[in-house]
Parts: sequence; C-alpha cells; structure tokens
Amino acid sequence: MMARPDLFVIGRMLEALGPAPLRRTQLQQKAGLNYTVFQRYLEFLIHLGLIANSAEEEGRLALTPKGAEALRFLSEGLTRIFGTEGPPQRLRDPRAVDPRAAL
Repeated sequence: MMARPDLFVIGRMLEALGPAPLRRTQLQQKAGLNYTVFQRYLEFLIHLGLIANSAEEEGRLALTPKGAEALRFLSEGLTRIFGTEGPPQRLRDPRAVDPRAAL
C-alpha cells in the first residue's frame, strides 16, 4: 500500500486508459512515468480495483467501472479546485518543472 499517493499521477493513468484498453508500455508512456514509479502505481491501482486486465483484449489493461467512477470523481474535484483550465502545468506533469526556477 502507498503511504501518500500522488492524485495527479493516478489521474493521468486513469485518464490514459479512459478511451480504450492499452498495453502496459503504452500506458506508461501516456502517463509520462518512469518504469519504477509506473510499476508501483500500477500495482496500487490494480489492488484498489481501478484497473484490470482487459476482458476483450489479451495483454491490455482497462479501466474497471470503479476506475471510471474514480476518474470522474478526480476530474470533478480538480476542476472545482483549479477551475476549468485545470491545475498549472507544473502540477499536472512533474517533468515540466524547471529545476532552475527554485534558485
């Protein structure tokens, strides 16, 4: 179990799976995560029942009904907090943070 999961990472993973089932590598790339972080979050989301192996397409992952509900809940909550434009880019994608900006 994760101590403090990042809701933006969870949201990116669930959102990437929203349209259609994906292979693990495709999901990792769409979510923009390195392998170690991806594996940890994938295991966590499968444990929670938000993601499962696709029943229709072998070797692919899909959102479960519970995962679709979680995605909707996260989207609505983040929209309430940040408005319709969503969170600032630096919060949505940690790769977008410029390390020199902290200086």
